[in-house]
Amino acid sequence: MKKTLKVLLVLIIFLTSLFCFAGCGKKKTAKTADEFYSIMTEKKFVIKDSKSEYSSHNEIVRSYVAAPSDLSYQIEFLELDSDASAKNMFASNQRIFQDTSSSNKAESSVSVSNYAKYTLESNGKYKVISRIDNTLVYVDAEIKYKDDVNKLLDELGY
Repeated sequence: MKKTLKVLLVLIIFLTSLFCFAGCGKKKTAKTADEFYSIMTEKKFVIKDSKSEYSSHNEIVRSYVAAPSDLSYQIEFLELDSDASAKNMFASNQRIFQDTSSSNKAESSVSVSNYAKYTLESNGKYKVISRIDNTLVYVDAEIKYKDDVNKLLDELGY
């Protein structure tokens, strides 16, 4: 029994090390607002400039909201004036997500190098806030769109 436990422990350490060498701590490349706009246009998403909705937030440089043609969910892209502003907005939105969740929830959090991502499943909703450098993407969708949202975020690199 002890031998099996030792082998299992060594295997876990090996796989963790392999994972880290394969990309742990690797910097991600942020999209610009123009790149986000172009990608979403190619995907035939309906796109709206949402900067005016943040008139009290001087740290937001550019902002777009994009939704599939059936308007089933939307993804918001924010470009901020600095990494520090993006980190503050990320933390603020994460707290809002957590404060509005039920006790029956599933959440995950990753923070590596210049990248952070928080996901929450609660009350029939799937919420994501993801940051690379001074940019954020934000999604608040019905849980049934989780796979679509994750596929889109993977394609965007967020």
